[in-house]
Amino acid sequence: MIMPVRNEQTSVANALASVLDQSFQDLEVIVADGRSEDHTADVVLQIAARDPRVRLVDNPAQTISHAMNTGLAHARGDFLVRVDAHAKVNRSYVERGVAELRQRPDTAAVGGQRIGVASTATGLAIATALSSPFGVGDSINHYATSKQETDHSSFGVYRADIVRAVGGWDTSLLVNEDVDIDHRILAAGHSIRYDPDMHIYWHVRESLRDFARQYRRYGRGKAAMVRKNGASAIRPRHLAAPALVTALAAAATLAVTGHRRLAGAAVAPYAAAVATATATAVTQRVSDSQRRVATLPLASAFVAMHVGWGFGFLEGLILRKAPVASSARPAGR
Repeated sequence: MIMPVRNEQTSVANALASVLDQSFQDLEVIVADGRSEDHTADVVLQIAARDPRVRLVDNPAQTISHAMNTGLAHARGDFLVRVDAHAKVNRSYVERGVAELRQRPDTAAVGGQRIGVASTATGLAIATALSSPFGVGDSINHYATSKQETDHSSFGVYRADIVRAVGGWDTSLLVNEDVDIDHRILAAGHSIRYDPDMHIYWHVRESLRDFARQYRRYGRGKAAMVRKNGASAIRPRHLAAPALVTALAAAATLAVTGHRRLAGAAVAPYAAAVATATATAVTQRVSDSQRRVATLPLASAFVAMHVGWGFGFLEGLILRKAPVASSARPAGR
């Protein structure tokens, strides 16, 4: 397993605990530290002193793609698993992924279901938005309930030889490096699978501002990947948010030029869709005791996600703006 880390002192111990508790026993855990400015490396070294399966390696470039390639260079096994330091995986995660790869020789990677974890009402709303088809489109790794083929494996369990054959992770990409390698794996003729019983417990952003910044960064990252790979890297879901941002900009222009009714008519379909999706998601995914506090933040989370991603994508595609190095807060977040 490869775990990229940088300034993760508050979460890395719990992430490693979930990894070391895997039912798959033949395990090595390579933690690639991007020159953390907190005590992340110390925490990892303390765990490594107790468990020889853990190794800490240096990642001077400090990016995820470099971390993954560094881990790949040190890895000795036939399979690779990516796990982040702000997440946990269920106990059977690696075992299920490896079993799927052994049963399906044409499959190169298997990923699990991302389940958002939060500690505030806003965070709960963000996690709910991320598990909604309205929020993420046909990105099934957030909500699908049956095994199936997919175009992207979240926290993938990979065949190491195929990862090496396609050249590893692209170090020119600060974001979407995982989607890019899956794109190249599919282009090489392999398949990727999704297993909803492989669970990823992923800590989401706890404020709408941070969430919007995160998705703006993701949008720029996707644009960089599209510039690199061409139209084959685009799915219909990738066009929805940029189209929305364009429509909202047109509505704003109509409003400031005195055409307020036309502006309202342009915005109304999306507003109605947000209201419907919010009501549906609150009913289906939020407990009775939390519905009152989740409804307004959930509608705002949908808008923050769509507008942030769409604006970032247009910035990246048209203005060629690169994503920032990280959308997270410094040291420990």
